[in-house]
Amino acid sequence: MSFEVIIPFLRPIKHLLEADTVSEIMVNPDATVWVEEGGAIQLLSGIRFEEGALQTGLEVIANRFGKKLDVDSPIMNLRLPDGSRMAAMIPPVVNPRPLMTIRKFTSRNLRFPDLVRGGMLTQDQAIMLTSAVRDAQNILIAGGTGSGKTTLLNVLADAIP
Repeated sequence: MSFEVIIPFLRPIKHLLEADTVSEIMVNPDATVWVEEGGAIQLLSGIRFEEGALQTGLEVIANRFGKKLDVDSPIMNLRLPDGSRMAAMIPPVVNPRPLMTIRKFTSRNLRFPDLVRGGMLTQDQAIMLTSAVRDAQNILIAGGTGSGKTTLLNVLADAIP
């Protein structure tokens, strides 16, 4: 994963950005830092941003991506160069400090056999979905955050003739 564009502004969580096992990083307005790792969400103590540093860093990151983050535009959503998604809110939308989440994109190049082995699909479902893609049928993919929608979509894309 490549986060060098944002790491200078997010030094307290640099190790989390670089960790392959961390799929999401959440910094709450109460200054707590949470991560999703291995499907479990956990609070990490001892990680702190200096007063005002996170908001300043987020404003600079927004500018680097051609976005605006200030009192008039207090909500930012952007896609990082590696496909990860970053969302942030600053006061007055949240208080007392900014909120930020980074949902890390993982490119594992999974295929249908991987999903079957992992129990995400049965062999019959994989065959049916492959046929649906090859026959140009419509497929609706829906689910909650982190449920594997993008992973499944990427696997389906491999079946396009």
